[in-house]
Amino acid sequence: MTTAKNHDRVQRAMTDDGAFRVMTARTTDTVRGILAAQKVSGTVGRVLGELATAAVLYRETMAPTLRVQVALRGADESGTLLADSHPDGWTRGLVQRADGGPPFGLGPGTLLQMMRSLPSGDLHQGVVEVPDRNLSEAVMGYMRRSEQIETFTRMAVVFEGDEVVAAGGYLVQILPEAPDQEGALAVMAARLEADFASIDERLAKTDADANDLLEEILYAMPHTELGDTEIRYACDCSRTRVLGSLSTLGRSDLRELVDEGKPLEMSCDWCQTDYVIEVAELQGLLDPS
Repeated sequence: MTTAKNHDRVQRAMTDDGAFRVMTARTTDTVRGILAAQKVSGTVGRVLGELATAAVLYRETMAPTLRVQVALRGADESGTLLADSHPDGWTRGLVQRADGGPPFGLGPGTLLQMMRSLPSGDLHQGVVEVPDRNLSEAVMGYMRRSEQIETFTRMAVVFEGDEVVAAGGYLVQILPEAPDQEGALAVMAARLEADFASIDERLAKTDADANDLLEEILYAMPHTELGDTEIRYACDCSRTRVLGSLSTLGRSDLRELVDEGKPLEMSCDWCQTDYVIEVAELQGLLDPS
């Protein structure tokens, strides 16, 4: 597994009146690892970093013990951005572009697809359009329509030149036990719109510290912290997985690779780790006995 040193965390809390649960995330090191592996920066880097942060918050909120994937399908068939978040805490990202196609772009027709595993093994997924090139608004739209949960969220990635200096986000949800849902929603919506509609400056000041962001959002609101979870950039590729994938090829395909008499070179699209499979290993797949 490819991994990197990091200080990223998701912090969780609930207001003492039972109205809201709040999650804040620092994803700076995770986003740095993803963008370095995919060799992207600029607009694509920012959106991919926001997507990875959205995947972390989505998993921690809806499926903390299960894996989730979030896909952003660009306008005019300009490619797809993917984020994959695992219950062990690692997250990775991928840029897929069509050969010869236009560079990835947001615009009319951009779709956000949220996917999570269910305990039954089934896949729950929903698709929403991305309004006004705003990924945060798309995530909120998905949560309200597909999950039926009133949600406020923002993700951001802050650059200095091509360097990520901070990345993170927050998610606030009203709970079914809230005594006055309509009134509580109005107050929280006004609070977040006034002070947290954009979080770039806050993230840059604190290096996206998850606890600082949590305390700022819940300032003067009695609340209980429920714990935190470490997150990191990593990829679950391995030599064993590569060999397992090759073992699914037909015998004729494996025989052709063996007959070429040269090692097979492969690279993980997610983390760019290179693997060299020797001819003897290919032969072993052909004749496992």
